[in-house]
Amino acid sequence: MRDKSESIGHSRRDVLRIAAASAVGLALPGGLSAASTAPAPHGTAFGPLRSAGVLTFGPNNVLFVGDIIGAKIHALALREADLTPQAGIELGNFHNFEGGDLVRGLDQKLAALFGTTVDKIVINDMAVHQPTQQIFFSVERGHGPDAIPALVKVNHGQLEVLELNNIPHSQVSIPNEPAAKDMLEFDPQQMYAITDVKYYREEIFVTGITNQRFASTLHRIPYPFNSNAATCTVEIWHPVHGEFETRAPIIRQVIRELNGEPYLFAVYGCTPLVRFKLSELKDGAHVHGDLIGELGYGANPLDMLTFTSPADSKDYLLVTIDTRSASQIAVSDLASAPAQPTGGGIDFGPGGLGRTQRAIPIKAEHIAILNSKWAVLIWRHPRTTYRLDVSTLALPYFFDRKDGMSEMNWPNGPDPFHYREHRNEIDTVGRMLPV
Repeated sequence: MRDKSESIGHSRRDVLRIAAASAVGLALPGGLSAASTAPAPHGTAFGPLRSAGVLTFGPNNVLFVGDIIGAKIHALALREADLTPQAGIELGNFHNFEGGDLVRGLDQKLAALFGTTVDKIVINDMAVHQPTQQIFFSVERGHGPDAIPALVKVNHGQLEVLELNNIPHSQVSIPNEPAAKDMLEFDPQQMYAITDVKYYREEIFVTGITNQRFASTLHRIPYPFNSNAATCTVEIWHPVHGEFETRAPIIRQVIRELNGEPYLFAVYGCTPLVRFKLSELKDGAHVHGDLIGELGYGANPLDMLTFTSPADSKDYLLVTIDTRSASQIAVSDLASAPAQPTGGGIDFGPGGLGRTQRAIPIKAEHIAILNSKWAVLIWRHPRTTYRLDVSTLALPYFFDRKDGMSEMNWPNGPDPFHYREHRNEIDTVGRMLPV
């Protein structure tokens, strides 16, 4: 299903464009290659990047960047000068569920920053550096293989390009990427070569597809990068399609340790929720994931994360979905949920944990957790759909009172949640942790 924003250049799918390139590096087993840590090449703000896709932070201020055109994962070791604590930023009124706008007209400001028009700007991903609560975007100016990639950060409401020239950098190549000419029914296969990257305990987990017979692939790559990488293929039973699937990739993933054992939880297109034991994701293995929830058909996941609710101090899984807002599931249910049966005919569900999921009213193109009280999202304001804003939403209900009309909005209206007691409160980003 195509994103409604595709016509104006902001679709997540628009990022992963056609091009072919192989990385030059040290040969490693299984086709992987790596480069040692070194400053990025001088002379370009985008340094080693040929494209800028998914983002995730690891330890010691390392920012991982998926680069589909370059067929690489880059590790940028950000320095103190590259990060700015965002202390004092107004986030909104937490008790009143009134978020704040951190950047209004993000797409317009990016276009001005790069000297182009809004339709030439693609925002691929967003990540938050938790110690400083600084927000980063992966952005591309233009479309096609000649698009210019960049990383942009928010500094007290202003956009700044992260200069990559002298940032210590290492990289690893992803093998068997589909060729530029290889097509799906509607899109180039290469769009899905790197769908997500997550860091967990000195490894990065990279999902996507390859040019192999069993296309759905997961790479476990040690960080710092070395030759001890593992690649396995993964398959699932998808009730909505009534078949085992070996080509459709994991779109989003989270890794959590539950009951003393680490698991990778994944969500696919058409939103089946699947569980893998990390112990089974070994080099050369073909692994069948346990379907534990069918969240609903005809939709695509956008982001997947976990958060601790300030309301009950419990952990929850959150999956934002392009056509149905978001699903929330208790993390404690993920390990114990029984695997759904395989085989049988088409079943449109929902099934498993999908039957008890909680619908959350999020309208986000990208979302991330900012701190223990607030999420940050990129979205189109309902009254100003021509522009993108970067705004906050209060946890755990993820809605903004200002954006709707209800009886409680009248000056003498009901106040069952005691909002008016907190009318004048403003939350700010407080003391930062050491960088």
